[in-house]
Amino acid sequence: MVAEFGAQCDALETLQPRAGFAALLSEAGLTDIVCDTLTWDHQTTPEEWWSGPAAGVATIGQIVTSKDPVVIADIKDHFEWLCGEFTDPGGVLVLPHAALTANGQA
Repeated sequence: MVAEFGAQCDALETLQPRAGFAALLSEAGLTDIVCDTLTWDHQTTPEEWWSGPAAGVATIGQIVTSKDPVVIADIKDHFEWLCGEFTDPGGVLVLPHAALTANGQA
């Protein structure tokens, strides 16, 4: 999965997001702009990740908790199915992330 995410990041770079971000900052008046892509894996467990929505946290949690128990169980089943792709053999949920960072001179 991590290799696939890396390939997705490479594909995104063909869209020039760093150049676009730098252009946005340049249009805002910054100079000497440096833009980089950071990638990392957020590690948690499926149980911990599910605990937020199950407790009504954020919009997704409000949606989940507004449903009847049968629908909540169905949502959780789908959640667990989706987690399967990102869960390592030790049960750790490994969620790949990427973010653009930039700095420049005003």
